[in-house]
Amino acid sequence: MGAKKVLKGSTKRKIKVFAVLLTCSFLAWLISQLSESYTDQITFKLNYVNVPDSLLLMNASQENVTLTVRGNGWKFLGSKFSSGTLDIDLGKVTLNKNRFFLRERDYMEQLSSAIPEAMSIVRVNSDTLFFDFSRLVSKKVPVVPALELNLAQNFLLEKELEVIPDSIVLTGPEQELDTLKEIMTESIELSEVSESFTRTLQLVRPETLQQTRLSKGEVQLSAQVFRFSEKIIEVPVQVINLPEGTQIRTFPNTVEVLCKARLERLKEISASDFRAEANLEEVQDNSAFLAVRLVHEPDGVPSIQLLQRQVEYILKRE
Repeated sequence: MGAKKVLKGSTKRKIKVFAVLLTCSFLAWLISQLSESYTDQITFKLNYVNVPDSLLLMNASQENVTLTVRGNGWKFLGSKFSSGTLDIDLGKVTLNKNRFFLRERDYMEQLSSAIPEAMSIVRVNSDTLFFDFSRLVSKKVPVVPALELNLAQNFLLEKELEVIPDSIVLTGPEQELDTLKEIMTESIELSEVSESFTRTLQLVRPETLQQTRLSKGEVQLSAQVFRFSEKIIEVPVQVINLPEGTQIRTFPNTVEVLCKARLERLKEISASDFRAEANLEEVQDNSAFLAVRLVHEPDGVPSIQLLQRQVEYILKRE
Protein backbone atom coordinates (compact mmCIF):
# COMPACT_ATOMS: atom_id res chain seq x y z
CA MET A 1 0.00 0.00 0.00
CA GLY A 2 2.83 2.40 0.89
CA ALA A 3 4.72 1.56 -2.30
CA LYS A 4 1.68 2.45 -4.44
CA LYS A 5 1.39 5.88 -2.78
CA VAL A 6 5.07 6.60 -3.40
CA LEU A 7 4.72 5.57 -7.06
CA LYS A 8 1.60 7.70 -7.52
CA GLY A 9 3.28 10.76 -6.00
CA SER A 10 6.32 10.33 -8.21
CA THR A 11 4.13 10.19 -11.34
CA LYS A 12 2.33 13.43 -10.40
CA ARG A 13 5.66 15.21 -9.89
CA LYS A 14 6.87 14.07 -13.31
CA ILE A 15 3.66 15.36 -14.94
CA LYS A 16 4.04 18.75 -13.25
CA VAL A 17 7.65 19.03 -14.29
CA PHE A 18 6.73 18.08 -17.86
CA ALA A 19 3.94 20.68 -17.93
CA VAL A 20 6.31 23.38 -16.65
CA LEU A 21 8.94 22.47 -19.22
CA LEU A 22 6.34 22.41 -22.01
CA THR A 23 5.03 25.82 -20.99
CA CYS A 24 8.50 27.28 -20.85
CA SER A 25 9.30 25.85 -24.27
CA PHE A 26 6.10 27.32 -25.72
CA LEU A 27 6.79 30.72 -24.21
CA ALA A 28 10.34 30.68 -25.52
CA TRP A 29 9.04 29.82 -28.98
CA LEU A 30 6.32 32.49 -28.78
CA ILE A 31 8.82 35.15 -27.70
CA SER A 32 11.09 34.17 -30.53
CA GLN A 33 8.24 34.39 -33.05
CA LEU A 34 6.95 37.72 -31.75
CA SER A 35 10.42 39.18 -32.01
CA GLU A 36 10.46 38.51 -35.72
CA SER A 37 9.52 41.23 -38.25
CA TYR A 38 6.17 40.86 -40.04
CA THR A 39 4.33 42.59 -42.83
CA ASP A 40 0.55 42.95 -42.82
CA GLN A 41 -2.26 45.06 -44.26
CA ILE A 42 -4.46 47.42 -42.27
CA THR A 43 -7.59 49.12 -43.63
CA PHE A 44 -8.94 52.45 -42.39
CA LYS A 45 -12.22 54.15 -43.21
CA LEU A 46 -11.44 57.73 -44.30
CA ASN A 47 -13.19 60.69 -42.69
CA TYR A 48 -12.48 63.93 -44.53
CA VAL A 49 -12.26 67.01 -42.30
CA ASN A 50 -11.35 70.70 -42.56
CA VAL A 51 -13.04 71.16 -45.94
CA PRO A 52 -12.40 74.73 -47.22
CA ASP A 53 -15.29 77.06 -46.33
CA SER A 54 -16.02 77.91 -49.96
CA LEU A 55 -16.39 74.27 -51.02
CA LEU A 56 -18.76 71.39 -50.37
CA LEU A 57 -17.40 67.85 -50.66
CA MET A 58 -19.64 65.88 -53.00
CA ASN A 59 -17.55 62.78 -53.67
CA ALA A 60 -14.12 61.28 -52.97
CA SER A 61 -12.16 58.77 -55.02
CA GLN A 62 -11.70 56.55 -51.96
CA GLU A 63 -13.75 55.82 -48.87
CA ASN A 64 -11.08 53.52 -47.41
CA VAL A 65 -7.32 53.25 -47.53
CA THR A 66 -5.28 50.06 -47.12
CA LEU A 67 -1.77 50.31 -45.65
CA THR A 68 0.90 47.66 -45.90
CA VAL A 69 2.88 47.99 -42.63
CA ARG A 70 5.95 46.31 -41.14
CA GLY A 71 6.72 45.73 -37.47
CA ASN A 72 7.59 43.02 -34.97
CA GLY A 73 5.00 40.60 -33.68
CA TRP A 74 4.74 42.32 -30.35
CA LYS A 75 3.39 45.46 -32.04
CA PHE A 76 0.86 43.49 -34.07
CA LEU A 77 -0.20 41.59 -30.94
CA GLY A 78 -0.77 44.73 -28.92
CA SER A 79 -2.42 46.84 -31.63
CA LYS A 80 -6.13 46.84 -32.38
CA PHE A 81 -6.40 49.53 -35.00
CA SER A 82 -7.64 47.63 -38.05
CA SER A 83 -10.99 48.71 -39.50
CA GLY A 84 -10.76 52.00 -37.61
CA THR A 85 -11.53 55.54 -38.82
CA LEU A 86 -8.83 57.94 -39.92
CA ASP A 87 -9.32 61.71 -40.30
CA ILE A 88 -7.81 63.24 -43.44
CA ASP A 89 -7.28 67.02 -43.36
CA LEU A 90 -8.33 68.64 -46.65
CA GLY A 91 -6.76 71.99 -45.82
CA LYS A 92 -4.04 71.36 -48.42
CA VAL A 93 -6.33 70.21 -51.23
CA THR A 94 -5.06 71.39 -54.63
CA LEU A 95 -6.92 72.39 -57.80
CA ASN A 96 -5.40 71.55 -61.16
CA LYS A 97 -7.23 71.51 -64.50
CA ASN A 98 -10.64 71.68 -62.81
CA ARG A 99 -9.86 68.71 -60.57
CA PHE A 100 -9.18 68.72 -56.85
CA PHE A 101 -6.66 66.31 -55.38
CA LEU A 102 -4.49 65.60 -52.34
CA ARG A 103 -1.04 64.17 -52.92
CA GLU A 104 0.30 61.28 -50.86
CA ARG A 105 2.94 63.48 -49.25
CA ASP A 106 0.22 65.84 -48.04
CA TYR A 107 -1.60 63.18 -46.08
CA MET A 108 1.18 60.62 -45.35
CA GLU A 109 1.91 62.24 -42.00
CA GLN A 110 -1.71 61.64 -41.00
CA LEU A 111 -1.44 58.00 -42.07
CA SER A 112 1.79 57.55 -40.12
CA SER A 113 0.23 58.95 -36.95
CA ALA A 114 -2.40 56.19 -37.07
CA ILE A 115 0.10 53.38 -36.49
CA PRO A 116 2.56 52.75 -33.60
CA GLU A 117 5.94 54.46 -33.82
CA ALA A 118 7.84 51.17 -34.08
CA MET A 119 5.88 50.28 -37.23
CA SER A 120 6.54 51.63 -40.69
CA ILE A 121 4.36 52.03 -43.76
CA VAL A 122 5.64 49.94 -46.65
CA ARG A 123 2.98 50.79 -49.22
CA VAL A 124 -0.32 52.69 -49.62
CA ASN A 125 -2.91 51.39 -52.06
CA SER A 126 -3.41 54.89 -53.51
CA ASP A 127 -0.85 57.64 -53.87
CA THR A 128 -3.28 60.47 -54.72
CA LEU A 129 -6.82 61.16 -53.52
CA PHE A 130 -9.22 62.91 -55.90
CA PHE A 131 -12.33 64.88 -54.91
CA ASP A 132 -15.43 66.38 -56.44
CA PHE A 133 -16.42 69.67 -54.83
CA SER A 134 -19.28 72.05 -55.40
CA ARG A 135 -18.56 75.72 -54.84
CA LEU A 136 -20.70 77.25 -52.11
CA VAL A 137 -22.62 80.50 -52.44
CA SER A 138 -24.52 82.49 -49.84
CA LYS A 139 -27.96 83.96 -50.40
CA LYS A 140 -30.14 86.08 -48.13
CA VAL A 141 -33.85 85.32 -48.43
CA PRO A 142 -36.90 86.63 -46.55
CA VAL A 143 -38.75 84.52 -44.02
CA VAL A 144 -42.47 84.15 -44.77
CA PRO A 145 -44.68 82.98 -41.89
CA ALA A 146 -47.23 80.33 -42.86
CA LEU A 147 -49.86 81.86 -40.59
CA GLU A 148 -53.63 81.74 -40.77
CA LEU A 149 -54.79 84.48 -38.41
CA ASN A 150 -58.41 85.17 -37.50
CA LEU A 151 -58.92 88.09 -35.13
CA ALA A 152 -61.79 88.28 -32.70
CA GLN A 153 -64.59 90.72 -33.51
CA ASN A 154 -63.63 94.39 -33.07
CA PHE A 155 -59.90 93.61 -32.86
CA LEU A 156 -57.13 94.65 -35.24
CA LEU A 157 -53.38 94.36 -35.61
CA GLU A 158 -51.57 97.44 -34.34
CA LYS A 159 -49.03 97.08 -37.19
CA GLU A 160 -47.68 94.44 -39.53
CA LEU A 161 -46.68 91.06 -38.17
CA GLU A 162 -43.09 91.15 -36.92
CA VAL A 163 -40.75 88.29 -37.80
CA ILE A 164 -37.35 88.19 -36.05
CA PRO A 165 -35.15 87.69 -37.93
CA ASP A 166 -37.10 88.67 -41.04
CA SER A 167 -34.52 87.01 -43.30
CA ILE A 168 -31.84 84.32 -43.06
CA VAL A 169 -28.68 83.44 -44.95
CA LEU A 170 -28.53 80.17 -46.86
CA THR A 171 -25.15 78.68 -47.78
CA GLY A 172 -25.00 75.84 -50.27
CA PRO A 173 -24.41 74.78 -53.86
CA GLU A 174 -25.46 77.37 -56.42
CA GLN A 175 -27.72 74.90 -58.22
CA GLU A 176 -29.80 74.50 -55.04
CA LEU A 177 -30.17 78.22 -54.35
CA ASP A 178 -30.47 79.86 -57.76
CA THR A 179 -34.29 79.71 -57.92
CA LEU A 180 -35.08 79.96 -54.20
CA LYS A 181 -36.87 83.23 -53.35
CA GLU A 182 -38.02 82.74 -49.75
CA ILE A 183 -38.08 80.36 -46.81
CA MET A 184 -41.33 79.36 -45.11
CA THR A 185 -42.08 78.66 -41.46
CA GLU A 186 -44.09 75.77 -40.16
CA SER A 187 -47.86 76.23 -40.50
CA ILE A 188 -49.78 77.76 -37.62
CA GLU A 189 -53.47 78.66 -37.23
CA LEU A 190 -54.71 81.15 -34.63
CA SER A 191 -58.43 81.82 -34.19
CA GLU A 192 -60.44 84.41 -32.25
CA VAL A 193 -57.27 86.26 -31.30
CA SER A 194 -57.91 89.17 -28.93
CA GLU A 195 -54.49 89.54 -27.28
CA SER A 196 -50.99 90.32 -28.46
CA PHE A 197 -48.89 87.20 -28.97
CA THR A 198 -45.42 85.82 -29.68
CA ARG A 199 -44.72 82.40 -31.13
CA THR A 200 -41.52 80.51 -31.94
CA LEU A 201 -41.80 78.92 -35.38
CA GLN A 202 -39.48 76.37 -36.95
CA LEU A 203 -38.27 77.03 -40.47
CA VAL A 204 -39.22 74.45 -43.09
CA ARG A 205 -36.31 73.23 -45.17
CA PRO A 206 -37.39 72.68 -48.79
CA GLU A 207 -36.70 69.19 -50.09
CA THR A 208 -34.47 70.65 -52.79
CA LEU A 209 -31.98 71.94 -50.19
CA GLN A 210 -30.06 68.73 -49.59
CA GLN A 211 -26.61 70.27 -49.09
CA THR A 212 -27.55 73.77 -47.93
CA ARG A 213 -26.98 75.21 -44.46
CA LEU A 214 -29.46 77.63 -42.83
CA SER A 215 -28.10 80.40 -40.60
CA LYS A 216 -31.15 80.00 -38.36
CA GLY A 217 -33.51 77.14 -37.65
CA GLU A 218 -36.34 79.12 -36.07
CA VAL A 219 -37.80 82.62 -35.86
CA GLN A 220 -39.97 84.64 -33.49
CA LEU A 221 -43.36 85.78 -34.76
CA SER A 222 -45.01 88.65 -32.85
CA ALA A 223 -48.14 90.78 -33.26
CA GLN A 224 -49.73 93.61 -31.31
CA VAL A 225 -53.52 93.21 -31.11
CA PHE A 226 -55.96 95.84 -29.81
CA ARG A 227 -59.68 96.57 -29.62
CA PHE A 228 -60.55 99.26 -32.16
CA SER A 229 -63.08 102.06 -32.45
CA GLU A 230 -64.49 103.48 -35.70
CA LYS A 231 -64.83 106.96 -37.13
CA ILE A 232 -66.09 108.20 -40.51
CA ILE A 233 -64.44 111.35 -41.83
CA GLU A 234 -65.66 113.48 -44.75
CA VAL A 235 -62.68 114.31 -46.99
CA PRO A 236 -62.91 116.91 -49.84
CA VAL A 237 -62.20 115.66 -53.37
CA GLN A 238 -59.29 117.42 -55.07
CA VAL A 239 -59.36 117.26 -58.91
CA ILE A 240 -55.97 117.38 -60.63
CA ASN A 241 -54.90 117.96 -64.27
CA LEU A 242 -57.84 120.32 -64.91
CA PRO A 243 -57.42 122.10 -68.30
CA GLU A 244 -56.76 125.85 -68.14
CA GLY A 245 -59.94 127.91 -68.42
CA THR A 246 -62.07 125.03 -67.16
CA GLN A 247 -64.03 124.64 -63.92
CA ILE A 248 -65.23 121.35 -62.46
CA ARG A 249 -67.80 120.37 -59.92
CA THR A 250 -68.08 116.90 -58.39
CA PHE A 251 -71.11 115.19 -56.89
CA PRO A 252 -70.58 114.71 -54.05
CA ASN A 253 -67.68 117.04 -53.40
CA THR A 254 -66.51 114.94 -50.44
CA VAL A 255 -65.97 111.21 -49.89
CA GLU A 256 -66.33 109.18 -46.72
CA VAL A 257 -63.29 107.49 -45.18
CA LEU A 258 -63.78 104.81 -42.54
CA CYS A 259 -60.98 104.74 -39.94
CA LYS A 260 -60.39 102.00 -37.37
CA ALA A 261 -57.93 102.72 -34.58
CA ARG A 262 -57.61 103.20 -30.85
CA LEU A 263 -60.15 105.68 -29.53
CA GLU A 264 -57.47 108.13 -28.38
CA ARG A 265 -55.92 108.18 -31.88
CA LEU A 266 -59.27 108.71 -33.61
CA LYS A 267 -59.86 111.79 -31.50
CA GLU A 268 -56.68 113.33 -32.92
CA ILE A 269 -57.33 112.95 -36.67
CA SER A 270 -59.41 115.16 -38.98
CA ALA A 271 -60.12 115.70 -42.68
CA SER A 272 -56.94 117.77 -43.03
CA ASP A 273 -54.87 114.63 -42.39
CA PHE A 274 -56.15 113.11 -45.65
CA ARG A 275 -55.98 114.00 -49.32
CA ALA A 276 -58.41 112.47 -51.81
CA GLU A 277 -57.62 113.03 -55.48
CA ALA A 278 -59.40 112.52 -58.80
CA ASN A 279 -57.28 112.69 -61.96
CA LEU A 280 -59.20 114.22 -64.87
CA GLU A 281 -56.69 112.76 -67.36
CA GLU A 282 -57.77 109.27 -66.36
CA VAL A 283 -61.42 109.76 -67.36
CA GLN A 284 -62.49 107.29 -70.00
CA ASP A 285 -64.37 108.55 -73.07
CA ASN A 286 -67.96 109.57 -72.38
CA SER A 287 -67.70 108.51 -68.74
CA ALA A 288 -69.63 110.61 -66.24
CA PHE A 289 -67.52 109.41 -63.30
CA LEU A 290 -64.14 110.25 -61.85
CA ALA A 291 -62.13 107.61 -59.93
CA VAL A 292 -61.07 108.77 -56.45
CA ARG A 293 -58.05 107.58 -54.51
CA LEU A 294 -56.42 108.48 -51.23
CA VAL A 295 -52.93 109.84 -51.81
CA HIS A 296 -52.18 110.90 -48.26
CA GLU A 297 -53.31 109.48 -44.93
CA PRO A 298 -52.17 109.82 -41.30
CA ASP A 299 -49.83 107.45 -39.49
CA GLY A 300 -50.93 105.33 -36.58
CA VAL A 301 -54.29 104.31 -38.09
CA PRO A 302 -54.16 100.56 -38.79
CA SER A 303 -57.26 100.44 -40.99
CA ILE A 304 -58.31 103.14 -43.48
CA GLN A 305 -61.04 102.40 -46.02
CA LEU A 306 -62.30 104.71 -48.75
CA LEU A 307 -66.05 104.11 -48.85
CA GLN A 308 -66.68 105.97 -52.15
CA ARG A 309 -64.27 105.26 -55.00
CA GLN A 310 -65.85 107.46 -57.67
CA VAL A 311 -67.83 110.69 -58.02
CA GLU A 312 -69.87 112.28 -60.84
CA TYR A 313 -68.66 115.55 -62.33
CA ILE A 314 -69.60 118.49 -64.55
CA LEU A 315 -67.12 120.57 -66.54
CA LYS A 316 -67.69 124.29 -67.25
CA ARG A 317 -65.78 126.67 -69.49
CA GLU A 318 -64.87 130.00 -67.89
